[in-house]
Amino acid sequence: MCGGNLCLISNLITGKYSIDVEGKILFIEDLGFESPPGMISNYLYKMKQNGVFEKISGLWIGNYEHESGIALEKIVMDVLENPKFPIIKSNNFGHGLFKTVIPIGTKARIDTNAKEKIELIENCVK
Repeated sequence: MCGGNLCLISNLITGKYSIDVEGKILFIEDLGFESPPGMISNYLYKMKQNGVFEKISGLWIGNYEHESGIALEKIVMDVLENPKFPIIKSNNFGHGLFKTVIPIGTKARIDTNAKEKIELIENCVK
């Protein structure tokens, strides 16, 4: 898994310090008062144009609240149109009230069968 704040991640997809997204679950979240829906769309299109969504194995969408009521998952689906990887949505990580520790670099999978969830498939704590 890899990811974080969408504004920052969208700037780490090219260049000397780009993150490796190949075969990974990408998690994204953002602050609505800093990044309105139009900016979110721009970040996602930049990532799409640079092949990020052709490389990832899944997408985990976190917290995003904007006064317009437009949801992050709506913007994502508008940009991606017909994704070929699983996508799940949860509000338990990001800049919201609820916080989840996400072990970056840990192998995981998205289970969309019974209930959408992230399942860690390797130990991340000793």
